[in-house]
Amino acid sequence: MFLARRSAARAPPVLRRLQPRRFDSHTATHGDHHPPMEPVNESFGPGFYISLATLTTGFILYRLTQSTEMSGSHSWISSLIEKWTPSERIWEERNAIRTAAMEKAAEDRHLFLGARPNDTIDLLSQEVFNTGSPFNVPAGSTADLSAVAAHYHRRNREMEERRIARMKDGQVVSLYD
Repeated sequence: MFLARRSAARAPPVLRRLQPRRFDSHTATHGDHHPPMEPVNESFGPGFYISLATLTTGFILYRLTQSTEMSGSHSWISSLIEKWTPSERIWEERNAIRTAAMEKAAEDRHLFLGARPNDTIDLLSQEVFNTGSPFNVPAGSTADLSAVAAHYHRRNREMEERRIARMKDGQVVSLYD
């Protein structure tokens, strides 16, 4: 099938761009005459009137503002704008507040990004020290952890004594009482 397509003659590019001929006859319209059309009453559309009203209103407003400016006073449009525009003092206060907030945010960001992470890990119990694998432990690598265990025993005993003292003062009520 591919070879058959390839061998078929192609139309020259000039013929491909031409429109096909039309063989319709123009004689059919020459003999038929339509009755004369009655005059249609056409008017301007709404767009014409809107644009005319806009131009007229703009011209009148321009003339009003020019006449008040020549007399030395502000026009009513200028006074309206000045009425609703905040004063320079308000802009200065807003800018000062925003600047202070941005400086505080930058200071906090530098504080958090510049802080070193905590190198120590707070262990809650002494059993955490013995969680490593018992295999492949070289001789002499284990340290004496009796002082560390004594520290945690002493800390737990102090916490328990404080809890008991609070219960005796009546600050904390035990669930078991």
